[in-house]
Amino acid sequence: MDFKIIFVNPMTVVINLLLLSTVTDAICILPPELRNTEWIYKYTKPDDNQPITTTLRIQNTVLPQQSSVRFNALGTTMDAWTCISNLTLSDTESVAVFKSDTSYSDGPFGGNRRLYLCMKFTKVTDNLFYFYLLSDVDNTILPNERVFNPPENSIPDDSDPLCSTFCQYTSEPKIRTLQKTGTTDVVPSDAALCTPCESPCEEQVIACPDLAPVNFTTITAETGTNYQDNITYACNTGYELKSGDLIRECLADESWSGSPPVCEIVACPDLAQVNFATITAETGKNYQGTITYACNTGYELKSGDLTRQCQDDKAWSGIPPVCGRIIKPAKCQGRRRRRRRSVHLNTRRL
Repeated sequence: MDFKIIFVNPMTVVINLLLLSTVTDAICILPPELRNTEWIYKYTKPDDNQPITTTLRIQNTVLPQQSSVRFNALGTTMDAWTCISNLTLSDTESVAVFKSDTSYSDGPFGGNRRLYLCMKFTKVTDNLFYFYLLSDVDNTILPNERVFNPPENSIPDDSDPLCSTFCQYTSEPKIRTLQKTGTTDVVPSDAALCTPCESPCEEQVIACPDLAPVNFTTITAETGTNYQDNITYACNTGYELKSGDLIRECLADESWSGSPPVCEIVACPDLAQVNFATITAETGKNYQGTITYACNTGYELKSGDLTRQCQDDKAWSGIPPVCGRIIKPAKCQGRRRRRRRSVHLNTRRL
């Protein structure tokens, strides 16, 4: 059997492996609408605030060589990028990290260094995305841009936690857009960066806990338990607010404004003493309490009410009773008629 020995230049192998690694897709899933499309890319340069309009091609999960995302790092051109990790937040939101295909060194004794782009995408329509670069501006590259540039000999592993490793920043980034040529879709006016990195806007709902039932009240209006929702109470009939709040609103810190309402039963004032009358029954001075009078012996009700009830307006029903002496009618005496006797005079004729 014949054997043939082939000598291979080890440098050629290394170079070939490097080239292969740059065109092989990493373990990364981008939104399908983003892939294999050339986009109109608009953004504002962070170094001089100049608006830029260019094109950006996304080929599957790479930004191919001679990409418009191009930097000079100490003489090394970085213009090709491969997505190494992604985080799907919702149907419309995701985060993706791209790593530069080439590395650079800051000196003969410096290690290889890479640049990373952390992009947080939001899909508006199939034709329009907006995104943010979640890094601080690096002034060591040209042009200055929001990239993650780890220290030498500290290249993170591609499988490291996405947000906490690659997507850290201290100053608020500005919005960037990707739009298909010939389309007119518009970024919504409320477009904003939802923080932290792993937080989706559509799931960032602030909700307050359910409130405990409140004694002696009725809920008259309720819009929900999310941020800026409110609940309105009314004290029951015969009760009044002593402390707390009848309207409470869900706040941004997931707590309710104010304090629970405290409703207490209303009380009517003491009644003045009624002359010539006796209290025969009394259930109290609170709402619906009653007091019953009876005129004393020899007296009768002339006006007012013998039973009075405490009402919800803190007033007693009716008016005070007035008892007056009973006056018996005088007996009627008939006139005695005298009989007049007839006197018969015998008249004698003389």
